[in-house]
Amino acid sequence: MLSDPHSPALAMQGIGKQFPGVVALADVDLTLTGGQVHALIGENGAGKSTLIKILAGVYQKDSGSIRIGGVEAELRTPRDALRLGIKVVFQEIALIPEFTVAENIFLERHPVNRIGSIAWGKLRADAKALFDRLGFAVDPGARARDLPISTQQMVEIARALAHEARIVVMDEPTSSLTPKEVALLFTVIRRLKSLGIAVVYVSHKLDEIFEIADTVTVLRDGRHISTKPVAAHTQDSLIQDMIGRRIEFLFPRARGPARSDVLLSVRGLSTKDKLRDVSFEVRAGEVFGFFGLLGAGRTELAKAIVGFDPIRSGEIAIGGQPLRPHDTRTGVALGIGLLTEDRKTEGLMLEQSVQHNMSLAALGGFAVAGFVQEARERSAVQGFVDRLRVRTPGLDRPIRDLSGGNQQKVLLSRWLLRGLKVIVVDEPTRGIDVGAKSEIFALIDRLAGEGHAVVMMTSEMPELLGLSDRIAVMANGRITATMPRADATQEGLLSAAIA
Repeated sequence: MLSDPHSPALAMQGIGKQFPGVVALADVDLTLTGGQVHALIGENGAGKSTLIKILAGVYQKDSGSIRIGGVEAELRTPRDALRLGIKVVFQEIALIPEFTVAENIFLERHPVNRIGSIAWGKLRADAKALFDRLGFAVDPGARARDLPISTQQMVEIARALAHEARIVVMDEPTSSLTPKEVALLFTVIRRLKSLGIAVVYVSHKLDEIFEIADTVTVLRDGRHISTKPVAAHTQDSLIQDMIGRRIEFLFPRARGPARSDVLLSVRGLSTKDKLRDVSFEVRAGEVFGFFGLLGAGRTELAKAIVGFDPIRSGEIAIGGQPLRPHDTRTGVALGIGLLTEDRKTEGLMLEQSVQHNMSLAALGGFAVAGFVQEARERSAVQGFVDRLRVRTPGLDRPIRDLSGGNQQKVLLSRWLLRGLKVIVVDEPTRGIDVGAKSEIFALIDRLAGEGHAVVMMTSEMPELLGLSDRIAVMANGRITATMPRADATQEGLLSAAIA
């Protein structure tokens, strides 16, 4: 395909896509320029994923046109997209775990020698040359399964260069990265820009958009809302384009001061592999935040204090009652529950209904003579749907059909239905758009205001500073600092996290 060097790298115009009963995209435009980072943002359900999958050849458009380098293109399969220079790095990395880095990079076209066998030496040398272009060192002979997520992303980007990609799409690329890894990724993205590659950057994290993007396109409800230089936006104007309204307070605070009664007490908690002598208390009406870099031990602590992960030593008490035996059944009975970091694999039954997912932990309360009284169950669930403003077409709809923010509300409601005193939330806004985040923040504030104790594990420092009453910082399985919110700064938190 001969392209016009003066034309945009990509011009998608009037793109439409429908699924049964749903208009996913309606008359959407997206134009990319080589050597620039173009952010694509919007709430969950705005149409971002559908547009990306059309560009990747996974879905076919129902209407509109796609021009690559000024030439009309049809993307019927992912192979078509690769052939035309489009590489999508999805949030779920698509490498073959048992293959080496070099084998994954040249998966579609291994170099061969004169007799038609794979030229293994050239394979590894070519892979190394690609990483040299990226300015990133990776062993071409390493197995993909042994690499951290950040390095697997670099392998995917190297695959893009191997296919001479002119367009690289990154879908939520920093969702599982540490701040150091994010900085490294941004360095590589700037290298792609210098090579004249157009980068589409999809993220819910607005601070990243302002740091790395040149232009930003906003989608809402499957429609194109705006395309502007990032410099023309403020955070408020970007949020308003995304959700169609202003958010006056991203971190609302309606609750009063915490009470004196301690609902969660942890003393000298240690586990076999990670936690070392962890001690803290959380009072009724308090949001107690935990910060730490990847591997610091936050998730391990969250699972240990609710009875999920075994402990080696230490004491945990909920409402003054010791967590003995140390298991989740006892924890729930005493009044503590976990909103897990990975809601889709550890928290939700994706094929089950909203009702069944919400009532799961409280079924015993609706049972008479061993039989669940469905009318009572349904009435209670509907009450929490109304109270937490869960957006769902119905209680019988599979929960996989709900947005990430509404799934989180269902999980929170599960524990509220059970009447828990202490709720542990691990990365409560991961993969959630800014509009839903503001609702989750308001809900956490309300829970504390109603007298619950909330333990919040998050890698997002603005969330900690905006919501917490006190903040503990973890590094290498230990608490290295504890401070009231008034004394906390991003610099202080990061300094304690690398101690």
